[in-house]
Order: sequence, then C-alpha cells, then structure tokens
Amino acid sequence: MAELNRVVTYTLTHLGEALNFSDVAKAAIASERTLSRRFTEEFDMGWSEFVQRARIVKATERLAMSSDQVAQIAHDTGFSSARLFTQAFRQIMGETPTQYRRRLVAA
Repeated sequence: MAELNRVVTYTLTHLGEALNFSDVAKAAIASERTLSRRFTEEFDMGWSEFVQRARIVKATERLAMSSDQVAQIAHDTGFSSARLFTQAFRQIMGETPTQYRRRLVAA
C-alpha cells in the first residue's frame, strides 16, 4: 500500500501539471502494470479518472473561494483548455463551472 500512498501524494501534488502514469509509477517505485491494477482494485476507478476527479475537486474549491476566471482555474488545475474543463466539470458535477459558481453565490 505504500506505493498507492506515493501515487496519491505525487498526483495531488502535481495536479496543475501535465501528468502521465509513467512518471507517477517511477515516483511510486513500482511497475506501471502492477500499480494500475492495484490502484483500480483499491479505488474502484482508474488513475486517469482519479486525476480528473481530483482536479474537479480542486476547481470547485477555487470556484467557491475566489473570483478567478474559469479559464484561469482550468489552466491552474491542469486542464489543457477551458472547454475541456467545462466538459469534465459538467460530466462530474452535473452543471457548468459558471452555473456552479452562480448557485453558490445565490445560496
């Protein structure tokens, strides 16, 4: 389980960067294949989905706590474009980042 702790720590520390599983496996000192299998067994999702969800969680915090533009939040949380960020956000949260922020302000 130490490998998984290293994977999670490395991933969360580098969310704003372009991440690839090969670098994460090296940081975890484990083979990609074994690590991928163990990660999926432990978290019931693949590493890529974990990254996507972690980025969305970080983005929701920024949307709630700052007035930063959506495009800036998208960039800072590791998305290559605001459009891809909005698509991922909607898929996970059921609304766009702008709708989410408006709902928080209205509440």
